[in-house]
Amino acid sequence: MYDVIVVGAGAGGLVVAIGAAKGGKKVLLIEKGRYGGDCTNFGCIPSKSLIASAHAAHMLTHAKELGVETSPFSFDGAPALERVRKIVDEVRSHEEPQALHPFGVETMEGTASFKDKRTLQVGDKEVSGKQIVIATGSSPVIPPIEGLEGTPFLTNETVFDLKEIPKRMIFVGGGPIACELAQAFSRLGAEVTLIGSHVTLLQREEKEAQEVIQTAFQKEGVSLLLGCRTERVAYNEKFVVDLQGKSPQTVEGEALFIGVGRRPHLQELELEQAQVKYTEKGIVTDAYGRTSQKNIWAIGDVAGPPFFTHYAENQGRAVLKNLLLPFMIKKSRQPIPRCTYVDPEVASIGLKEDECNPKKIAVYHVPFTEVDRSITTGRTEGFVKIITKKWSSKILGATIVGPRAGEMVMEIAVAMAAKLPLRKLSSLMHPYPIEGLAIRKAADKWLTETILGAWKPK
Repeated sequence: MYDVIVVGAGAGGLVVAIGAAKGGKKVLLIEKGRYGGDCTNFGCIPSKSLIASAHAAHMLTHAKELGVETSPFSFDGAPALERVRKIVDEVRSHEEPQALHPFGVETMEGTASFKDKRTLQVGDKEVSGKQIVIATGSSPVIPPIEGLEGTPFLTNETVFDLKEIPKRMIFVGGGPIACELAQAFSRLGAEVTLIGSHVTLLQREEKEAQEVIQTAFQKEGVSLLLGCRTERVAYNEKFVVDLQGKSPQTVEGEALFIGVGRRPHLQELELEQAQVKYTEKGIVTDAYGRTSQKNIWAIGDVAGPPFFTHYAENQGRAVLKNLLLPFMIKKSRQPIPRCTYVDPEVASIGLKEDECNPKKIAVYHVPFTEVDRSITTGRTEGFVKIITKKWSSKILGATIVGPRAGEMVMEIAVAMAAKLPLRKLSSLMHPYPIEGLAIRKAADKWLTETILGAWKPK
């Protein structure tokens, strides 16, 4: 019998398996597909690799905006796809069995299903563990669109297998995955149409952020069909997609990408055999990461949204501590930062303005048109927006839209985790002239707008 069995070799599962083995536990890691999980193979690593290539192509074609004259030229985006696959292979090589065995992690390939709360069936073998950690991740939602089934449509699990950049691509979905890849393929030479059922992109972000991204997409030539429902799909060497919006219309393309969301990967686990409670949103867990069976844990996407690699890893670290230590530690309750890697990036944390009581908050907004570094780089389209309690300046949430928003939001994340009010950041010395000075400028506004503003005559 193993001390710990981990089902799923993604971000969360690897943290638990390697950590438990280092802690002296006898560990078995079971994976039915590619080691590294969604992030390494189909998500963060390939998409950000493609985005990097797309950024280079965009800079070449827009060098004139920075005062650099170029001779007429053309480029081929196909090698970028090969580069993506090489990077994925490199990253995965550090997560495959031959890299895990030196840590003491035993591995088994196959689909695992429960026989009881301590026993799993993997192919024709049975394995038992004192503690079992479920980390099977999530998979793309395939909507019930008439005619879609049986066509060679793409998802994030197949799009990076393309050998060429399609001439015309249709993206269905207005969330982070569809937006990131739509912009990347557009910059690499595809004619892109993005179809969204909502009237805005990035539905869960602040309205101002949505507006910046939609403007950027339209400026770059991405055709946006928002507030449209995809009615049916036909395929005969090319895709024909019928839409229903304000008026019916048809879109054609050589490739069709479906990116409308993700669902927890619960299939095949046969959780009923172990009497583990779950819903369509994921496996039900307590504050420590335990399921309804106290020796069975669930982490990452399979335990429900939000579906972020960093959240899965953070949950894995919490569960690992509970497997190794003689006392229990609750999962982190710190606000979860997120970043969508469109250009400009959209990073946010905590509450949005419309989720707060307007009478009890102060909102500090600094456009990058007021930040020297952004002026010098020609990237002034974004902003920093920070929401606080009105008088104390306790940070409730923030949104940053800019080229390095993902890095910038961590200053806010640290402040929130350390319970530092925004006003404290006004005295924090920032190197000049970084974009992060926008955060200090926002902190300065607590004094100039809220405190001194309260004394100004009406």
